[in-house]
Amino acid sequence: MLFTGPVSPTAPKCTICGVVLSVHERAIGTVCGNAACKHAHVRAEAQAESERQAELWERVIKLDETLCGAASDPTQTDPLHPIQFRGPHVLGVLPSNDRKLTVLPTRRKTVFVDRLMRIIGEAAAVRFGNVELADDGVGYEESDNASDEHLAILGNGCALCRGHCCPQGSGHAFIHVDTIVKYMESNPGKRPRDVLQDYLSRIGSRTYEDSCVYHCEKGCSLPREMRSKVCNGYLCKGLSEVLYKLGEGSADQALVIAVSDYYPEKKTDPKRGTTDRSGRQQGFVRAGLIDPSGLELYQLTGPDPKVPSVKNCSADDANVSAGSAIRLSADHNDSSPIDSFPET
Repeated sequence: MLFTGPVSPTAPKCTICGVVLSVHERAIGTVCGNAACKHAHVRAEAQAESERQAELWERVIKLDETLCGAASDPTQTDPLHPIQFRGPHVLGVLPSNDRKLTVLPTRRKTVFVDRLMRIIGEAAAVRFGNVELADDGVGYEESDNASDEHLAILGNGCALCRGHCCPQGSGHAFIHVDTIVKYMESNPGKRPRDVLQDYLSRIGSRTYEDSCVYHCEKGCSLPREMRSKVCNGYLCKGLSEVLYKLGEGSADQALVIAVSDYYPEKKTDPKRGTTDRSGRQQGFVRAGLIDPSGLELYQLTGPDPKVPSVKNCSADDANVSAGSAIRLSADHNDSSPIDSFPET
């Protein structure tokens, strides 16, 4: 007979039925192994997330109404509401990269370079040998008919977010054999070692923590022609919604709000409330007025991050003081919003 001993009154219990969790169940979650409890837990989490998203959008809509009211009031002289709308606009919400800039660890760079050398070797066999290019199974395809306006809006949206999705490329940057083959075909005079040097020279000494090795302070250090089809073709939910709304034709500009609580809470500090990875209290971070000609960036500040004030981001003041808004060019070169983040 197996003796289990008395159960502690403080032992973790299933949040649905209240039964004491086994060691295995505690390690993987907060519900027991009963199928009914698991289903109830999934439904409860889905409902909670739906309510959280609704509350987030309610805050964003109220902010939009406040900004629109301030911009349309000719007697409004409050310098904390400087956004000048140029006609109708649609509203969008994006996540905000909250990772810290750190020195790129040697171990992470070594792992990346070892893989990159192998990929270049395989690409050379395809390019100069008789090896067929295998399907990498990624499933993303770059659009061949994307307009400059379309690309500019996407790039400006990414600049506002500052690369929340880039950590998914940690260790590989989504670079596969087809990425290198395409680059080789665009640069027929380059040998494999030249291609390797091109990619190595783009790795910065300081990158965002646990993110892609090309995710630097100013954005992606790779030009579009060197990036993977995932990086050039992926659309997050927020950007997809913005493009859909703009495609309806009711407006040609979008007010997009970057928030630190776009996704469920990361951690909770009883003394500080809900915080993000960098320790800031969650809420609004920055706003951008986006259209095909560029991005006007605004920092959202104030004592309550969920009820912020608005200040222009001056390109000459990294500490964010009132000034003229940044207007970034939509030209697709290394200094475009697609490749770089505006200063804040």
